[in-house]
Amino acid sequence: MSIDEMHLYLDIEKSGIVKSIHQINEFLESINLNKIEKQNNNYQLTLEKEEWNSLYSRYSVLTFEDKVDYLYIKFVANGFINLEKEKEQLDVSRSTILRCFQVIKDEFHKNGSEYEYVHGKGLKLKHVSYRERVNFCKKLIKLFVEEERLTSLLKGILNDLKKFDIAVRIPQLHSILREFGISTNYFIFSFLCSLEIYVEIFGNFELGGDKYRETEQWQKISDVIEKHGIDFKEDYKKQITNYIVVYLNEGERLDTTIKKKVNIIICELIKKLNIKKLDESLEKMLFQRTYISLFKYENNILKIKKITLTKEQEEILNILNEVLRNNSYNIYYSDKFSIIQILMRVVIEDNLDGVKNVLLLFNEVTLSDQEVFRKKLKKIVPHINFEMEATYVHKRNIIPKTKKYDLTISDEKISKDILVVDYFSSIKIQELIERRMFEIGISKI
Repeated sequence: MSIDEMHLYLDIEKSGIVKSIHQINEFLESINLNKIEKQNNNYQLTLEKEEWNSLYSRYSVLTFEDKVDYLYIKFVANGFINLEKEKEQLDVSRSTILRCFQVIKDEFHKNGSEYEYVHGKGLKLKHVSYRERVNFCKKLIKLFVEEERLTSLLKGILNDLKKFDIAVRIPQLHSILREFGISTNYFIFSFLCSLEIYVEIFGNFELGGDKYRETEQWQKISDVIEKHGIDFKEDYKKQITNYIVVYLNEGERLDTTIKKKVNIIICELIKKLNIKKLDESLEKMLFQRTYISLFKYENNILKIKKITLTKEQEEILNILNEVLRNNSYNIYYSDKFSIIQILMRVVIEDNLDGVKNVLLLFNEVTLSDQEVFRKKLKKIVPHINFEMEATYVHKRNIIPKTKKYDLTISDEKISKDILVVDYFSSIKIQELIERRMFEIGISKI
């Protein structure tokens, strides 16, 4: 990956990236591993699987943000902290530990939490506000999402807090959620694992499901949790029940501030893309993807997947960037790609509704071909009427002039208005139609 690409994906200044590469190489050299090398303007690190595992287990360099998170989680979870001892643990100067704690101090002030100094011992929490507890939960979610690549200190504090084996807990949660048709992803699993730690420290998490407690649905959910989570503590069972009953009746419980941002983004995107009708399933998908993307950016949760955009995707990216920029929002580049994929589908589906009749012209076509082909296409796009004719018929102007087709597709270029497909394939036909629908949609912007 080049410096320019890292700048794009990481949202970090190029000078900072170069400096970080130099620091990482010093560490790699100190533990006798290959260094990051530059080849054809791209930087790469080549290691065997065992070497990668060794690297993750030994890499202990914490960013400033990591130090703040470490101190914050430890303070809120334990209710007490000694900065002098933590200074030694983190191996930092007094000025650095104080700068880190100043961030925490400001966060406490903003959220209405309080602490006091205990002479000769350290700092003790007096009051942890609800906003602070929610913020603590977000920090835990980040740890679970990034668990595989956490430094030893952060992994250590996570292991101290969780009283369960993730390899056991995730399958249990998956079985429970699947019984109620709730789609799962790493974000939901991370939240539910964080919730278990939260309940252990603070007790009840306010999800708003108690009003359903006397319903049959509540009892059914409780029975399913009892079946799959027999080792769950009672308070955690109630919280999972609470989460599911609210999800089924009211939708997912979300951060109000991020939810408002998502609604603004989607509203402006739909307007700029001139979408007449947004499919309900696509709207839900777009909302969830945008919500998770904003949450990840605001909580510095970064996952990189190298991607190459097509010209069409770049057009959607420009619109997405404009909407984000106009509202002073941002998300990571990798997450933008996921949203772009959904938006392309939105544009295609919106314009696909206008296509009712399609004529397919092929040089060699039989009645059996027509029947099989129509059945395949009907499964893919059931609302479109497909008719097939031999190319010869079209060339001789035998097709009635009064017959109107929204699209004509052929395996040879007969005229400029005809779409050309390489060979006889329902998948190729579908791709060609969708590409045309996207082009039509983009032309309206």
